[in-house]
Amino acid sequence: MQFNLKARDWHNWISVILLIPMLIVGLSTLFLAHKKELGLDKLDLTPYVGWLPGYGAAPAPGGHTEARSSLALADGAHLIGTQGGLFRVAKVDDQLRAEAIRELGGTAVRDIAAAPFGIVVAAKNGVWLETRQGWRKALDSDAWNANAMPDGSVVVAVKDGGLLASRDGEAWEALPGIRPALAALSSGELVRERVTLGKLMIDLHTGKAFFGKSLEWIWIYLLGAVWVFLGFTGLWLWWKSQTKRRDAARGKLAAGAARG
Repeated sequence: MQFNLKARDWHNWISVILLIPMLIVGLSTLFLAHKKELGLDKLDLTPYVGWLPGYGAAPAPGGHTEARSSLALADGAHLIGTQGGLFRVAKVDDQLRAEAIRELGGTAVRDIAAAPFGIVVAAKNGVWLETRQGWRKALDSDAWNANAMPDGSVVVAVKDGGLLASRDGEAWEALPGIRPALAALSSGELVRERVTLGKLMIDLHTGKAFFGKSLEWIWIYLLGAVWVFLGFTGLWLWWKSQTKRRDAARGKLAAGAARG
């Protein structure tokens, strides 16, 4: 196939190259529209994405290990929660050294609380508990906060579950009366959401500004479907044009051979 510098040919070839990211964006957008229903956050693909330049084999540096929460331990060490996991920082040979807690590697740790029954960690992939047997996941839910109570229990705030309390890390129960009290607030008692230009841009991008948080998937789905449609139709039109050129070239060759 011969290349030339015609504007139309440049346009066609650049469009074909851009079809790949267009299809990726469109298909991934459709998946994100149903992220919760499909349980996308529960599928661990870590061993299979190392070939992608954005991941690689090495852990992400910089803000990935910036401290977001901490807990002082009785032995003088500290547990430090970061966007990239949980770390135990202690003195070794008069120098502070950090050791990663493998069970929470790569997940955002948001809060840490000490309870009589163990250490409770609120992380993006769940509520974790450390006992003498080691670390284990106590709740499989996106957790935002952990708070040790005077009575020895721990209260955690989890997504779609509200405030849950436990006295042993095994049984978790919703705090009574909290949800009804919040639901009973009148519109006059609620503070209007502050919308900055940055937030408006995000909400326009996600569709929340048009449909609200609960229905923003409609906007995401529409955009994803449009990108996929344009990608496949563009690929089809390009293929048809190439086929037409090929057939025309073959026709000329056949006509020339017949005259010869």
